[in-house]
Amino acid sequence: MHDRAHRGEHPEWPGELLAEFHGHHFPYPQRMIRDDRYKLVVNPESVNELYNLHADPHELSNRYTHPELAPVRRRLMRRLYDLLRERGDNFYHWMTPMYDIGSLDYDPTLSSFEKEATA
Repeated sequence: MHDRAHRGEHPEWPGELLAEFHGHHFPYPQRMIRDDRYKLVVNPESVNELYNLHADPHELSNRYTHPELAPVRRRLMRRLYDLLRERGDNFYHWMTPMYDIGSLDYDPTLSSFEKEATA
């Protein structure tokens, strides 16, 4: 069976990849988002990670706290947040009080099990 590239097809791939880890043996959930250059790993129980995959392909230098990458960190954190909300992944509830998500268009104090109040 030939893959799409061999058939001359060029599928549109998403601009980023998202991964989730639920802790398995330990209650240690993580979420990860990466684009063509950067990888952000959110570890609520530990240290977050941010790597420049072009300069550091083996992910040896965590740049999460480096001020020059603050715009990248904010962009990826917000994109991860939005994707998790779209997927119905309740991990985003942890992110709201812990990280710089930016402006929100809903009340983050409502749990996912409550209906939002209507005007």
